[in-house]
Amino acid sequence: MKQSLTSQITAGIGMALALLILNAATSYRNTLKLLENERWVSHTHQVLTELEATLSTLKDAETGQRGYLLTGEERYLEPYHSAIARINQQVVGLHQLTADNNRQQQRIRDLKIAIDSKLAELEKTINLRREQNLEAALQEVKSGRGKQIMGDIRQQIATMTAEETQLLQQRARESQASANLTILAFTVASLVNFLLMVLVYYLVKRDRTLRDNAEIKQNQLLEQLEHDRHSLELTKERFRRAILDAPLPIMLHAENGEVLQINSAWTELSGYQHSEIPTIEDWTEKAYHSRKSLVQADIDRLHQLNARISEGEYMIATASGETRIWEFYSAPLGQLSDGRSLVISTAIDITARKQAEAEIRMLNATLERRVELRTTQLQAANEELEAFAYTVAHDLRAPLRGMQGLAEALLEDYRHLLDELGQEYAQQIVNSGQQLEELIQDLLAYSRLSRADLSLQVLELKSAVAEAIAMVQADAKSKHAQISVRSPLPAVIAHRVTLVQVIANLLTNAIKFVEGAPPQVQIWAEEIELPQEGETDSETAGELERGTVGQWEHSQLLIASCLLPVRTIRLWVEDNGIGIAPEHQKRIFRVFERLHGIETYPGTGIGLAIVKKGADRMGGQVGVESQLGQGSRFWIQLRKHEANADDFTGGR
Repeated sequence: MKQSLTSQITAGIGMALALLILNAATSYRNTLKLLENERWVSHTHQVLTELEATLSTLKDAETGQRGYLLTGEERYLEPYHSAIARINQQVVGLHQLTADNNRQQQRIRDLKIAIDSKLAELEKTINLRREQNLEAALQEVKSGRGKQIMGDIRQQIATMTAEETQLLQQRARESQASANLTILAFTVASLVNFLLMVLVYYLVKRDRTLRDNAEIKQNQLLEQLEHDRHSLELTKERFRRAILDAPLPIMLHAENGEVLQINSAWTELSGYQHSEIPTIEDWTEKAYHSRKSLVQADIDRLHQLNARISEGEYMIATASGETRIWEFYSAPLGQLSDGRSLVISTAIDITARKQAEAEIRMLNATLERRVELRTTQLQAANEELEAFAYTVAHDLRAPLRGMQGLAEALLEDYRHLLDELGQEYAQQIVNSGQQLEELIQDLLAYSRLSRADLSLQVLELKSAVAEAIAMVQADAKSKHAQISVRSPLPAVIAHRVTLVQVIANLLTNAIKFVEGAPPQVQIWAEEIELPQEGETDSETAGELERGTVGQWEHSQLLIASCLLPVRTIRLWVEDNGIGIAPEHQKRIFRVFERLHGIETYPGTGIGLAIVKKGADRMGGQVGVESQLGQGSRFWIQLRKHEANADDFTGGR
């Protein structure tokens, strides 16, 4: 049988190869024939196209002749001259294309004679019009000779076209027949090859299957016997080891209260050996004391269940007298051979966790009391500081305004009595008073920004930037500054008044420190990533430590400092100013820090300090990138508003 099957496979493969070779040869021959037919079809199309082009050229020549006869203008002969240049080439092309057809060759020779006659007739009428007049040319046209020649040409071309059309139809039919034959031969051969390959595959598969079955039958009985012998032993050992070596306390107990097994973890944590608690009654007596009956009832109910259950937390007494808290889980395991139900109970020692929770509750209570005390102290200090700032501002402003008023009155009423130096001194008193007034205003603004409660909310950067630009519009117009804003400007978490003030201060700074050219200010925003989760920002930590934020903001910054958002928005303000040396780029954000004299660039030296304080109070950051003589790029970084970004609560 094996020899017969091998012969069948060999014969099938041989037939498949023979048919494959025959199919390849037939397909190759039919493909060559198909290509030849397609070439002749294309050749016929070319002849038809050339015939039509020849007739069209003659019509162009007639058109040029008629235009010239009617107008007498040489420009109407352009189609005629163009046709004369092409017609001979077209006739030669037709003669070459029909070299395989003697009848068409004779017709082309006749056509050449007729075309020459037509061209001669056209040339004659043109010469008559040029040398005599329109009437002489029209007499020649009215003779009808040209029309007769053109009719003969059309008839000859129509005859040639009819024959080429007939040849085209014949060659198209031959080409289609050749293609159909090729497809049919290829399809039949492929189908036969496929069937033979399927047959060969079936025979090979059958041979392999018979061999595999023979080997399987030889080993199956021995493997089955060996498997059955070890299966029960392995299952029993695995279950026993899983119970004994489990990291959690485990007990197996039957319906009548017998404790069948406890593992090592149970003994290590409770201190009781299996011999000391052979029954549930012994266990409850030793571990629960006065609560024995209640726990016994709970355990008895476990044998009525058909699914896993969480029993909850129980306080047990160990063999050493220590009190522990265990959390129990139990599940039914079916019935024993004698019909008793079997239950497995697992415990988790949560004593340490309970102690930690108690300590955390105690620490939270202590922390709340400390926070309340600290908040009270800070509120008192802020109230005292606010009263001090108001008093200082009021006491400074009163004599300052008096000094300014007297100096201005002196200049207005007694200017003619003062010499030039006296007028300069009086004007310096007025200017100094104005500078001191601006300094007091900026100090009060900085003080208010440090003390005020900021309610952070979702804010569109676009509207905040527009409001800030409006605030500095007067300065920008006086210095011919150009401020451009690039979109998009996304939403952020910020305090509107503070953010507008911060942006306005940055714009004022960008307009002020420019020399030799109109200020050019660019504003745009980009999205960046904050540091990894858990890295607390130093400035945010400083705000929390100093208690300079409101109660609601305190909770938001506290959460943000522990779990920073993944994405933030950085708003850039770029200028074409004088630039800042790298060694001074941190100093400029401090109060009263000035890099230039007030006579060069006016100001109080507090504007950028207000920018930094505002960014800090909104949980953000501020910085600058600059080089001397190359302008500056200031930035402020704030939290990005995303879906649920304003929801700081929720979740376990």
